[in-house]
Amino acid sequence: MFFKFFLVFFTSIESSPHIGALQDIPLWRNCLPVFRNYKCFLPPATDRYKPRVATYVHERLLSVISILPLFFETGHLMAVNFHSPEVRFDTSHNLFHLYNAYSIPNGHTRSVSPVDLFSQHDFPTLVLGDLNIYHSVSDPTRLLSCYEQFISSPYFDRASAQLLSLLNTPGVYTRFPFTSNHRPAVFDLRFANTALLPYFSSWNPSLPPSGSDHTALSIILSTPLLKPPPMGLNWKFTDWDHISPLLADLTIAAPPALPTPNSLNLWFDDSLAKVTHLITSNTATKRPSFYSKPWWTPELTQLQHIYHHTTRLTRKNQSSPALARAARNRYFKAIQTAKRVHW
Repeated sequence: MFFKFFLVFFTSIESSPHIGALQDIPLWRNCLPVFRNYKCFLPPATDRYKPRVATYVHERLLSVISILPLFFETGHLMAVNFHSPEVRFDTSHNLFHLYNAYSIPNGHTRSVSPVDLFSQHDFPTLVLGDLNIYHSVSDPTRLLSCYEQFISSPYFDRASAQLLSLLNTPGVYTRFPFTSNHRPAVFDLRFANTALLPYFSSWNPSLPPSGSDHTALSIILSTPLLKPPPMGLNWKFTDWDHISPLLADLTIAAPPALPTPNSLNLWFDDSLAKVTHLITSNTATKRPSFYSKPWWTPELTQLQHIYHHTTRLTRKNQSSPALARAARNRYFKAIQTAKRVHW
């Protein structure tokens, strides 16, 4: 069993994880697993509850910043403040806030409430954890029951109201059960506030198996100034005469004989990357248009797809109007935030 979430700061400096977040921690004789060069922080055990989450911080990070762990009236939630006298993000932020949660069923609710989990902060804040909820925003292909909507909607509504955006790619599973009675699901969720979104670089859900039915996820944060602005492709000048014979000679590996969802996704992504690279490498680039939206982000593209998807389901009476309204509000609020942050 290893971390469910990795965080890497400033990839130009080091590629090893700086922070590891673990939920449903495996205790052996009331002792946590020990990892070399990592310091562990976890809620204190009491007579009413035992710790269910833990946050590991690399010694390299501890040598340059100060750590302040924050605990609540439960062992299922903790927060960590990372403060540096020298600015680590930009000239306006030297504080980073991390929530680590493990929310499990507790009657008709969950052990961690949306109010405790989502708060509005002016400094970069990341909320992550195993929330054990189904929602159409994170898993649009799943048909939700009224009970599942009743449980999950308060979390996503609260996150939207506090201007936190979901970082998960919709439909990318984070849990693959060992039994055939349950289908894969999206339980491990990550939310970022508007102050953190410019620093979110990427995430990787395809790390090696950790021994758990949950996939270990890697999250990379980097300084926006280190990201060169993306160049557009001028499709009018694509050299199709040169590309056509190359496409005919392109060798695509055969799909797996006994495919699993993960192996099939890997095979498809690899094949698509080969075709895409062949076309884009023979297409001229162009400067951004005067009418382009420099404030547009990949997160807005995801929210746009979710908004249109839920709207179509509502027209077909396959989803509730409340979900479509929530997706619309989240999408347009994100646009306003992106414009404000950019300009």
